[in-house]
Amino acid sequence: MFLPAIAVLIVNSAMNEAPRVQWDRFPVTYLPAALFLIPGVMHAAMLPVMVRLERGWQWEDWLTAQADGLYHGPPSRGWGTLTLQELVEHILVNAVVGLLIASFLSFFEEIGWRAWLLPRLIYRIGPRRAVMLTAVIWGFWHVPFQLSGIQHIDGMSPVKLALTLPFGIMITGLVIGWLWLRTQSIWIVSIAHGALNAWGQYAFKFMKDSVAPNSDGAAGTAGSAALLIVGIVLLWRTAPSSEFAPRSLSLNARAAPRPHLLLRRLRTNPESLVIPRDGLSDSFHRRLERLMA
Repeated sequence: MFLPAIAVLIVNSAMNEAPRVQWDRFPVTYLPAALFLIPGVMHAAMLPVMVRLERGWQWEDWLTAQADGLYHGPPSRGWGTLTLQELVEHILVNAVVGLLIASFLSFFEEIGWRAWLLPRLIYRIGPRRAVMLTAVIWGFWHVPFQLSGIQHIDGMSPVKLALTLPFGIMITGLVIGWLWLRTQSIWIVSIAHGALNAWGQYAFKFMKDSVAPNSDGAAGTAGSAALLIVGIVLLWRTAPSSEFAPRSLSLNARAAPRPHLLLRRLRTNPESLVIPRDGLSDSFHRRLERLMA
């Protein structure tokens, strides 16, 4: 979880290559998408499949009121005996606390993936391919943790997990990458990553273990397929767009350069390109000079 941030610190110290972060950038209009897009799509696709295969909603028994009209939480949760209102409050508080913790931890990954790697790939290969490549790298980065058992799912062998889960991670990376393209906000992508980890399968935390064969796999496949469609549609409609070609393209240490846009601007209206010397590396200026030659 912390390795991408540590790697960025090392690279920045050795090569002066800092992440492209605007700390005060928090476009609130994208907060609902960060919070609910990935979990919403996953639940909308997975729950109907699970209900059909399991022949109904298989909620845990303690979520049904007992003869005394109360809900007796299992000892493992430590919730005790609850009224309906208290039960709802506990579920909501558990969701919010889980999101805060997951988003905090996700921040250290997103510093590496979306704030450092993705802008540099955008510079070299354009936004759409950069998002896809970042998602692939992000997915395969998890494989050693799955094979070692650090990241595990009960009832699934490490090898099977390493052969399947990275593809789901890559797919969610498309959506998180799209959020970065639209917002360039470390906070938005960290929240989206946290929402994936905390809420991606939140309803299933309160359901019984599946009985029907392969129901978990079928539900997971449905969720991944739905997210893949959403991710492709979002990327196709977003990049390239006017979002990446402003009338006056100003480059500084906090804005990710994009060579295909530089070429377009140089060919059409080179006077509108404002490039300050300070804050950009010598290697960047050498590349730009080659483009302008």
